[in-house]
Amino acid sequence: MPDEINHSKDELVQAFPSELRNDARIALSVLSENRYSSRWQPFSLRLGNELLEIPDRIYYDPPELQTFRTTRLQSELLDCLFTRHHDGIVREKHLTRIIRSQNICVPCFVIPLVGEYVVEILRVIQENLPHLDTSTYVNFVRGNPEFLALTGQRVISYWDCYYRSIPKKEYPGFVVLDFLKSIAKNGDE
Repeated sequence: MPDEINHSKDELVQAFPSELRNDARIALSVLSENRYSSRWQPFSLRLGNELLEIPDRIYYDPPELQTFRTTRLQSELLDCLFTRHHDGIVREKHLTRIIRSQNICVPCFVIPLVGEYVVEILRVIQENLPHLDTSTYVNFVRGNPEFLALTGQRVISYWDCYYRSIPKKEYPGFVVLDFLKSIAKNGDE
């Protein structure tokens, strides 16, 4: 089993651009054993010329980082991964740590959250729109138009199923989508 778990961590490194993979390996080394499954379903996103494999969900326990020696970048990479955690409270906690980051890979972890059903997470993203490094989001959105379209379909679906009592123009998912479409169209103005 340990080889299988290490293999899973090796696969998780693929969620980051090649220039960050050494730091990602170091960051992942602080994770304890995966309690549930070493299998995960990735989805592909483009970042520049690279195709990243982002996990749909992870089941690792979040480490207490103050007990490990990680750099700020390594801690941020772990925060990115934990936005994919199976527990929405964990996703939200780690999102709040990276939402204002200028790291080029952060949109690969923030934008998928827009297409999920946890409205509290959507509100965190909406509240931070004025503080986002829009150039990193412009590059991501322009490089992943199909994913943005899929995210839009998910927003519509979750709003229709769970949040119809909130007017569309006020629902955080639609507000964030409008923002992303606007910056993709207008660039970093």
